[in-house]
Amino acid sequence: MFSYDTRCLMSRKTLRKVLAYDLGGTKIHVGVVNSDGQVLEAIRAPVAVAQGKKAVFEQLARLGNHFLEKHPEIRRVGVASAGPLDPKRGVLLDPTNLAKSADPKEAWGQVPLAKDLGKMLNRRVELENDAAASILAEHWLGKARGYENAMILTLGTGLGTGIIANGELVRSGRCLHPEAGHIIIRAGDRSALCGCGNYGCAEAYLSGRNFARRNAPKLGRPELTGKEITALARKRDRQALAAFDEYAEMMAAAVYSYTVIYCPEIIVFTGSFAAASPFFLPKVRKLLEPMMKRRREGIDLLPTLTVSSLRNKAGLLGGAFVALNDRNL
Repeated sequence: MFSYDTRCLMSRKTLRKVLAYDLGGTKIHVGVVNSDGQVLEAIRAPVAVAQGKKAVFEQLARLGNHFLEKHPEIRRVGVASAGPLDPKRGVLLDPTNLAKSADPKEAWGQVPLAKDLGKMLNRRVELENDAAASILAEHWLGKARGYENAMILTLGTGLGTGIIANGELVRSGRCLHPEAGHIIIRAGDRSALCGCGNYGCAEAYLSGRNFARRNAPKLGRPELTGKEITALARKRDRQALAAFDEYAEMMAAAVYSYTVIYCPEIIVFTGSFAAASPFFLPKVRKLLEPMMKRRREGIDLLPTLTVSSLRNKAGLLGGAFVALNDRNL
């Protein structure tokens, strides 16, 4: 068994501080968090992915040491990172969104992040998938608190999925994280290239970056970001609203698949693109109800769909949770 002993954290009476990282494909969030879940101070910055792997590690060390110099009593560090990764060994496994492109020549390969960053910080480092860390944070402090079965969808550079079932974080075989953002929902769709190199993955449609990549050219402005398309939707731009209608259809298909596989009572949306939820979430709910009709007898499997109350801190708090908790290996 490879999981977290949440009782260890909850039973401590004295506050402890840890250094936490939320490492995504676009941004990095680093800060000091205590065992009450209070972010004492933090820095957010663009990730230096364009400069390569070495530059990213130097950035991680520089930001971390900035806080450790001020808080030398901190002994443990938690990193919530984009995957794929092996949390048991603390190794990144050629992370799809931490390279400049899908070109294999620019891939990172296997990277022992916990070991290497631990040496640079002179601290023990625990590595966890960012979506797994986020659902742990939601279960600790957010919308998933009190639920035995919950799921999170992180909408940003990629589409991350984290699941708690029967009160336990869900692992795949070999103690790996379930990369459910890479289920294929439209096989062979050449308009939807995913960072993993395949076509038609859920992430290729539903991440904020890929939403913009697919729809900005249709709006005649290929440089538009997801945030800018959302601003157009607020102005009732017809093409932007149509883009969100398609997005909602794709999201409903993905949520249906996740629901029949994991049976969550609640699904929490987080990440930067979750801010666009008013333009897709109501339609997702509407589309999901008839899809789930035969799944509501006896045990009603229709999940509650909601947006994180932790907002842009879920990943950072998840990194802190990982550092604060003892893991059962």
